[in-house]
Formats: sequence, structure tokens, C-alpha cells
Amino acid sequence: MGKYTRRQFITSAGVGMAAVAGLGLAGCAPQTPADKAMANTGNGGTTFADTIAWDGEYDVVVIGFGGAGAVSACYAADAGAKVLLIDKAPQGMEGGNTRFCGQIILNSDDKEAMLAYNKAMAGDFAVDDELMDVYAEGLTQTKTMLRDFFGVPEENFLDWKEDSSAQPMIAMFIPEYPELEGGEALHVLTVSDNVCNSALWKTYRNKVMSMSDNIDVWYMSPATKLFQDPVSRAVIGVEIDKAGDTVNIRAKNGVVMTMGGFENNKQMVEDFLGLTKSTPAGTLFNTGDGVKMAMGVGADLWHMEAYEGNCFALGGISFVVNEDQHAKTFNDLRNLSGSVIVVGNGGERYLREDVYNRHGHVPSNGDWVNVKRPRNTYMVWDAAQNEAIAEYHGIPAGFEDQVVSAATIAELESALGIPAGKLEQTVTDFNKMANDGYDPAFFRAAETMRAFGEGPFYAIEMIQAFLNTQGGARRNARAEVVGTDGEPIPHLYSAGEFGGMTPYQYNGGGNMAECLIFGQLAGVGAAAEKDPLPVRPLGVASEIVYTQGSGSHEVDPDPTASAKLGENEYLGTSTLCMGNELAVKVKVEDRCHRHRAAAGDRWCGQLGTRRPAGPDHRGPVHRGGCRSRRHRLLHGSERRREQRPRPGEVARLMR
Repeated sequence: MGKYTRRQFITSAGVGMAAVAGLGLAGCAPQTPADKAMANTGNGGTTFADTIAWDGEYDVVVIGFGGAGAVSACYAADAGAKVLLIDKAPQGMEGGNTRFCGQIILNSDDKEAMLAYNKAMAGDFAVDDELMDVYAEGLTQTKTMLRDFFGVPEENFLDWKEDSSAQPMIAMFIPEYPELEGGEALHVLTVSDNVCNSALWKTYRNKVMSMSDNIDVWYMSPATKLFQDPVSRAVIGVEIDKAGDTVNIRAKNGVVMTMGGFENNKQMVEDFLGLTKSTPAGTLFNTGDGVKMAMGVGADLWHMEAYEGNCFALGGISFVVNEDQHAKTFNDLRNLSGSVIVVGNGGERYLREDVYNRHGHVPSNGDWVNVKRPRNTYMVWDAAQNEAIAEYHGIPAGFEDQVVSAATIAELESALGIPAGKLEQTVTDFNKMANDGYDPAFFRAAETMRAFGEGPFYAIEMIQAFLNTQGGARRNARAEVVGTDGEPIPHLYSAGEFGGMTPYQYNGGGNMAECLIFGQLAGVGAAAEKDPLPVRPLGVASEIVYTQGSGSHEVDPDPTASAKLGENEYLGTSTLCMGNELAVKVKVEDRCHRHRAAAGDRWCGQLGTRRPAGPDHRGPVHRGGCRSRRHRLLHGSERRREQRPRPGEVARLMR
């Protein structure tokens, strides 16, 4: 199929709903072009929307069928809107990172504690106080929303603060930053008795499917452009690549962007995160499309440098995989206790190996920060450690051929391309630390260090593993996308990891809470009926005043032409300075000179008068009464003092 014909779905009032439904657009109402113009303006005038060949029309279009998109679509439909929900993934692979995450979501019964905790995790970053307040309030409602709106039975909830026996490591998230104020009031919930089973995602997806009377779903249909009214700046529709066909869909009341981050966009990861080697642990379809589309309608961006690494080891780490594969993560710290270290391409350690990270954040100078990776990362170990790695299945099946081995450390560093002697020195230093029981560089626990013994020696390359990025369009407390002017872009909303609220540190389950809280706000906001679009101005008269050569170009003033000289005043100019030409006016009074420069007058003093030394008056008073060496040069002999200095001579001396 090619491009749909103009108003294919709404050609006349006689087009029946059966024909519309047969084309998969049950949310479209039949209208004539005249009817549509009346609906847009309320007075029959022409709007920008009437200049576009629409192929369909809905009240709300939601871009991205993950957790945030599903929540937004359901709440918009519940508010009475006809909703189109689109996703770029094929059916069965939709779901964004919600499908792949741990399925935990935050909850609390203490709003003020949550407000303090989330502000503390933001560190010194500026925060939107109103947005923080809405999120903190929302955390007290997440369980209620899942139970009352999405139909999760009360008995299905598991509060992991009360029982984490099924997966003890989940207790690390309750809270993830126990040293911060307010964290003690945090709870982590699941809607089943375990984690990493897509249970929360299935809850959202089932709700969408149950509302099919009001929600249409298109797979393999990425959005490619937003349509924006040039007068009101309202976003009025979306251009969609529907399985290879370009279609324009009118959104009468709102568009919701729930497109996730950019962890699969290699260029954006390099540009914003400074990483050249990385792989996603979640969806393969988050490619930053929303960032570019939002910029196209004037959206401001935030948190573009923030990301969450995979749990739990080495700042979020994966074995090397192909670009079209999910991360193969390395999480068992038992493999990192013993005669094993992690180094960069220079052969030096750059992080603490033995500590569980906090969603990719590692300890550094009393804080927890994202890892700054060197170009290459290698895990290096000896023969004794190799036995432990085999016992704990540290190298997964299919990756054994990536292991590099050598009889000596010198041979190993040569095989890895590490400068000669660098890795040897690092191993020597580590052995001393292990023997002394103290790591002065990264404070690795003494019991996790064992000196390297006999070869052979081994290494394997590893790369950054992402859970998600946080950057995207800035949003406000009403889930509206904010423009570069600080004002909301009319009819445009967002939720989820596309422009997440986290600028610095993150608690597991926070993104899922954000999907629910701001997804609800975005869906309801987008569904609300909007004012008619303004009439498009036509035939505006222009009065051309400024053209090239009209005299609007300003030139530097000529000081010799503009300076006004009085009696005994002289002008000196110089280009031996920073910036434009410098002009100095000098006046001779009673055989002494007053300098008038941009900084103001500096009075030299009368002949025979002693004055305190200033910045231009150093040393003892000479016979002429002036301390300045420059002025003494001007004064010269008694005979010279009787003469007026020549303008050129003054200019030369003033340089």
C-alpha cells in the first residue's frame, strides 16, 4: 500500500462506522471537511489542522506501548476518550522496559518521608518542587491504583519489606540508600509472589485489551513526526509509519509520549553518556525517537546524562554481545572475591570490585555515582580463581571463547594491547594490598583480596549494561511537556522513562512508580476536551524595512573624529591592546597631566606637592612633585617642563 488518500476515513457524513472499523480505526467519527473545520474553530474558519491530509482521527494518541503508555491509554479511555496506542515493536515484543524489569514498584504511607528521600537522592541537582510533591503523594497511592483501577487482588500483593525470602537481594532496595533521610518509610511491592516474571506488565497489558472498545493498538507503527499548530503551538497529531505506510493521525485533545529512553541509540549514548561500548538489558526498541520528535516542537530536555546500570556488580556489566542482543549480565560477586581484579585499557584498576552497586552507581569519595568507563574493561584473574569461576559458572555458556589466556602477566597484557609493564605493576600492587589487608585506592574489603599466584592467567572483556536512560523532554507536575521557554507545550504530555524525573541517584522500583503516577496524569490530561484551534491567519501584510545595505550595520567609531578636545588637551590612540582601538585624552594643567581613561580620571598632583603613592605613583616624590615614572618621562628636564608635549609623543609614552 502507498500513502492513504486525503480524508480516507472521513470523506463524507455517509461513511458508516462499519467501514471505519474495517480499516482498524474505530475511534474515528465520520465528518465532512466543512464539519471538521467547524469543529476545529467553532466558527467555520480554516485552521492549520485543515491544511493536513489526515488519514484518521482520535481523541488521544499514545506513542509507546510499555508500562507508561498502557497506563496513559487506560486512564484516557476511562475518561471517555477514543485512544490510539502505537508501538514500534512487533506484536509479542511490545512492552518496553516494563516487560523486562524486576516488576517491583514503590509504595509508602508517608508522603513527607518520600519527599525528603527523593530530594536527597537528587543530591545537588535542581528539582521541580511541585513535581516532587506530586510524585511523593503518588507513592502513597500506587497500591490503591493497582488494586482499584487495574484489578489486582489484595492477596496478590507482596510487600518485600515484610518478606524478601523469595529473592533476598531485593531487600537491598528497601531502601537502596539507607543513609538518606526518609528512606526508612519506603516499601517495595510486587503483584505476584516473585520478581522478574512480567507480572506487572501483564496486568497493564490485560487492562488495555479489556478496553478494546475505546483503545486501538497498532504494532510495528513507530511515530515519525508531531504536527504542531504554528499559532497556538498545540500538538495536533502524529505522523506514523504503519507497517511501511505513512499515515497522518489527528489527535483532537492530546498526544502522550511514552517512548522510553535512548539506550539502543549508539550515537546518543556516545554524545550524552560518553560511552562507546554498551548494551541494553531491557528492550531493544528504545532508540531515542522521542527526543528528536520533542525537540522538533520546541521541547526542553533534561537528565540527558542520567542512566541506570544493571544490577548488581561492577557498575552494571555485561559480556560482549552483538548490537541486536540483550546484555548478558555478570552479577555474582562470588566471582569477584579472590585473586581477581578489573582494569581498563591502561592496565589500571578504576573501581572497587567487591561491592554491590546501586543500579550502576558505585562508591566514590563518599558518594554513589555512575561509573566513568575507560575505552576497554577487562576482568583479570589467575589459575586459582579460575577454579572458583568455573564452580560458580562465572563465564556463561557460549562466551568461553572470549576468554584470553597466557602463561605470564606480561604475555597477557601484550595479548590485550595493554602497555608493557602496566598490568604487571597493577598486579604487583594488588598483591601487596592483599598481603597487607588494605586497599588504599578503592578500599576493597581485605577478606575479598587474595594475592595472584601461579599462571596461567586469564582475562575477558566486559562492557556497560543499561537498564535504562532517564533523559528526554522536560515534564512538569501535570505530566505536560515543557518547552524551552519554560511553558507547557499545549496538548503534549509524557510519562515513564522518556524524560524521567531522576537526575542523580535512583531507587529500584522508582521508574515503575513514575510510569503509574504520571501515566495516570498524562492520560487524564490528554483526554480532557480542549479549546478550538485558532483560525489560521492568511494574507498578512508585510512592510519590509531592513535589507542588506539599509544602514543597519554598525561600525566601530573613529575616536579621532568623535573626540572633543579642549584647551591643552591631546588625544593618543593605540591598537596594542585587547579589543578595539584604545583612545586616551590627556590634559596639561600647571605642567602636570590629568589622564582620562575609561576607568576615570587619575589626578597626578600639583608641582611640588607630596601625595600618597597610588597605583601610578610609586617611590619617592621627585623634584617635580610627581611620583609616576611615566609622568617623570613626560616632565623631563626643567626646560622640557616649560614646553607642551607633542600629541604623538604623548601617545607613544601612554602605551
